[in-house]
Parts: sequence; structure tokens; C-alpha cells
Amino acid sequence: MFHKIQIKLSFICCLSTALIVLIIILCCLNASEKNMYGQEKALFFLKTNTISSDLHSSESIDINWYMRNFTADKNILYIEVNGSPATLSSLILSDKDRSVIFDIKNDMKHKNMIPNTPSDSSNINQNYFEYASGHRKFLVMNTKLYKNEQEINYLYLYSLGDFYHNVKKQRLLFLGIWLFAILILYLFSYIFTSNALKPVVQNDEKQRHFIAFASHELRSPLAVFKTGLSVLKNKPDAPKTERIFSLMEHEMSRMERLIQDLLCLAKVENAELSFHFENVRLSDLLKSIYEKYAAIAKQKNLTLSLSISTDCNYGCLCDRQRMEQAIVILLDNALSYTPAGQSISLNLYCSHKKYYIQVIDTGTGISDSYKEKIFDKFYQVDSSRNHKEHFGLGLSIAKEICHTHGGKISVSDTKGGGSTFTIKLPCRQ
Repeated sequence: MFHKIQIKLSFICCLSTALIVLIIILCCLNASEKNMYGQEKALFFLKTNTISSDLHSSESIDINWYMRNFTADKNILYIEVNGSPATLSSLILSDKDRSVIFDIKNDMKHKNMIPNTPSDSSNINQNYFEYASGHRKFLVMNTKLYKNEQEINYLYLYSLGDFYHNVKKQRLLFLGIWLFAILILYLFSYIFTSNALKPVVQNDEKQRHFIAFASHELRSPLAVFKTGLSVLKNKPDAPKTERIFSLMEHEMSRMERLIQDLLCLAKVENAELSFHFENVRLSDLLKSIYEKYAAIAKQKNLTLSLSISTDCNYGCLCDRQRMEQAIVILLDNALSYTPAGQSISLNLYCSHKKYYIQVIDTGTGISDSYKEKIFDKFYQVDSSRNHKEHFGLGLSIAKEICHTHGGKISVSDTKGGGSTFTIKLPCRQ
């Protein structure tokens, strides 16, 4: 499902971006073609001005001058003197060129574009336009001037073939760039949408895991209730009844604890859990926790020690109950997963305007591949679930409580074996 969504999002993102790129390319292409056309027109006017100047100032024209301004199958120069074709024009122009000249003259007559006769020899009358003959396109200049009491009329056809050839090449180049850009954009869009959907995929996986976990954890006590009620209904027996009620009570407590943890975590994540911040001395808080759990540790044949550095007053603005809840979660895990005969340390110290609370055990430890996952909801390193009182929610709750206080929680290896959980809090009062 997510793969199809990713492909659709990649296509939409690529298409929208490609359209924007296409608009930019078309604007650049239009500006470039206008500039190229302007350069062609400037060269065209330079040529015609040179021809007009030469015809007006020179006593006579020869074939060398004519050939400088005439290019076979490209630029055409046609000259008339007193209405008759000049000798050079009659000799040099091909039948194809004459046909083009004839068509242009007819078109000019039809459109009434023939320039007026100059009033004196100092004046030059001219007009220009673009003309197409088949696949050939020209800029045409029609000029009339007087020289030595003779009326000279010339048509200069400047070929735009090279211009349109360059335009075509440029358009193909821009098209290739755009198609290549589409490929790059799609790859980028695919990677981008993959990263964008990663949290959604992870949340979906967590939701599936939650459903499987909740089904497993709730099915077990319900099965106990169903079996117990069936036995009580069919075979009432006082000794068995007492054991069944004890088992049902235990499973009910587990279910109640699971529901409380789920509600607590949901409220913390949705910022609905109430926090009452006050000035709390962390050293007194840790002493209180130590006094409560020292006896429990002794019952499990574990040694619990307390170490508080004396270089700070440990005044902290926090919710005493919630901070105690986070520390107890870490301590409870340490008591549950540390083998008998080992030790657990509860430490408090200050460094760089931060308070550090550590719960250090000497148990089996946590491998590096699990360190980033243990703070996820329902994640348990012990996949066999030997510890039925732990649902994989405690560390998630502790993490959210620390974040609400502006702090962080992390785990590292204990020197010699075991795990060290560290809560880092800002020194604010």
C-alpha cells in the first residue's frame, strides 16, 4: 500500500516540479531566441547600410563587390537601374533566385509596399520585412536611391536559414535538458517521498505491533477468567476456588497495570497529562526512592547503593511525582533484569549546569543493536517475555516524562558488564 502511495506522490511531485522547470526553460528559450533574432537583424541592417552607402558613393560597382554581398543559396542581391535589371544581377542570379525575386516583387505590389521615389539624390527610401519562400526564409530590404540622375532600386534578401537551424538545435538541446531533468526529478522525488513516508511506515508498523501485543496480553487474562469461571461453575471446590481467585486476581492486576501504562503514555504524548512543576531537591528525592527500594533489593539478594555528589544543591524545577515515576521505572527494570548476587547503583551528580541521575546495574547488558529501540513502545529485548510484569511501555513513559522536563534519557554499557541508564535534566529552579 505504501509503495503505491510513494509512486503516486513521486509522480505528482515530479510532474509539478517538471512543469515549473518547463516554464522556466520556455522563458529562457524565448529570451534567447529573441536575442539571437535581434543579432541577425542587426547584422542584416549593417549589410544593407553598407550596400546603400557603397551604391550611393561609388562611381561604379564591379563583380568583386557584388560577390561580397551575394552568397549562393543564401543571401541574394538584386539591383535595378531605371527599372531594368543590372547586368551583374542578370549574369549571376540563378533561375531559382530570379523566381524568388519575382515573387517578392509581386507580393510587394499586392501589399503596396514599394518605397516612394526619393525627392533628391541625398535621400534614400527603404522598407524591410520578413518573407518566406517554401522552406527558405529571408529578411528583405527594398531600397530606392538616386545617383547621377539614375534611379537605383535594389532588393537584398538576407537568409535566416542559419538562424532557424541554430534555433532548432537550441530547442532540441533544451528539450534534452528538460527530459534529463525529469529523470533526475523523479529519482529525487522517489527518495524524498521515501524519507517523508518513513515515519508513517514506522507508525504503521508500531500500530500493527501494538494490535498484536494488546491482543496477546489481553487474550491471556481473558482465557484465565473464562477457564476459572467455567471451573467454578461446573466443579465448585474450596481449595481450587482459592487458587483460581488468586490467579484471576493476579491477571486482573496485570491487565489493570497495562491499561494504566497505556493511558499514561497516551496522555504524555498528547500533552494531556498534568504536570505540577515546583522546586524539588533531587538529592532528597533520590534518598526517598533509595529508602523505599533498599529492602526490595535485599529480598531479591541484590545490593542497592546510593551515591550523591556534594558539589551541588540539586535544586530543580520539576514535577516530583512524575520524576519519581521515571526513576522508579529505571530502578524497577534494573531490579527485574539483574541476576541475584549482583549490585545496582543509584547516582546523582552535576556537570556543566546539568543534573545527571544514573541507574547502574551489573546484569547481562543490552547489545548496541537494541539500544536505540528499547525506548520504543512495546519493545522488549526479552522476546520470550519471561518477565510478565513488564510490557515494554515503561521506558517509553520515562522518555516522554524526561522530554516534558526539557531533559533526555539514554543508555550505555556499564564497565565490567551491565547497563547504565542516565537521565539528564537542566539546572533550572
